[in-house]
Amino acid sequence: MDSAISFTLIPTGQVSSELLTRFPALSQLDEISSDQEVPVLVAEKDGATVAVAVLSHAKRHNGIMVENATLTLLEVDQSSRLQGIGKILLNALEAYAATITHELKVDCGAVIGRKPMQSLLTNSGYQPPFASGDAKPTQWKKSLI
Repeated sequence: MDSAISFTLIPTGQVSSELLTRFPALSQLDEISSDQEVPVLVAEKDGATVAVAVLSHAKRHNGIMVENATLTLLEVDQSSRLQGIGKILLNALEAYAATITHELKVDCGAVIGRKPMQSLLTNSGYQPPFASGDAKPTQWKKSLI
């Protein structure tokens, strides 16, 4: 029987050293500008952290939606890959992002050279770079409305 995946949303600047050790790519969070919010969504299975996703967006004021948000990292622990956890985490991140923005973008740095991630984004309805005239050539994007 599969164990359920649970999620924890960690606010900007509150990532633990244990999480940084397990997912070194989270060290990018040291360079957050004061006008940004960068929450981290953590996926856990059987009490262990198995994946993380980082969302970056402008600070919200009075709950007003922001123009867009960007997924800058989605990483699944090596031993948990190819089990659908990335898809489950992306779905949860999209649900959260829909409460703050109308469009989710994905930095190519989170995708380049990662065939499973490219397939996941394509199968999840994201437009790849250059797919539309107004897309930045370094981002995938998806409307959340």
